[in-house]
Amino acid sequence: MSRALRSLVVGWVVLLALVAVQLGCSFLPLPRSLRPLLLLPALGMVAVVGIVFMRVTASPGIARGFAMAALFWLTIILGLGMMDPLTRTIYPVVIGGVQ
Repeated sequence: MSRALRSLVVGWVVLLALVAVQLGCSFLPLPRSLRPLLLLPALGMVAVVGIVFMRVTASPGIARGFAMAALFWLTIILGLGMMDPLTRTIYPVVIGGVQ
């Protein structure tokens, strides 16, 4: 097996392991304050895809700059998307004077 193929296979196995970790941790009864920790395996997956499959480390500086800008905007978009579920409060509804 060539070195390039071996690195791709290792990257694929690492991605599968990270998916298994994320799936397994999603079934744990985590308190609300620890739920953002479930994003750590996802960040690891992003890093593996960027380093192994996209080979960002071996690319020219402009490509690395665009990759960093994409990660920056992805962080902003995911942060804004998480604001609603993380700050949502369930208010009791009163129907006919009875809760």
